[in-house]
Amino acid sequence: MPFVSLKKTLQNVLQEYHLAVDIEAYKVFYLWEDIVGGKTANHTKPVRINKNILYVEVDDPLWLSQLRYMKIDIVDKIDRTIKKGILKDLKFYLKNN
Repeated sequence: MPFVSLKKTLQNVLQEYHLAVDIEAYKVFYLWEDIVGGKTANHTKPVRINKNILYVEVDDPLWLSQLRYMKIDIVDKIDRTIKKGILKDLKFYLKNN
């Protein structure tokens, strides 16, 4: 049986279940602090990717408002850090306590 990389296996599974997300997009979860900076990362958490949209949980209404202004810059940083066009949008929402 030939060796198949884990990346290739995951891509096949995602494709089989019609989850058309580039596997590289998931790097955003462990690179989030590098992308947005420590202060912002302390108030946010990327939660899921659905249809190339990253959903980000925010812990404070003021941060939620501020992040809407920062969205274009964050997407640009994701493009530079991971891959251009890897995510088509970011959706921020307030964490339920």
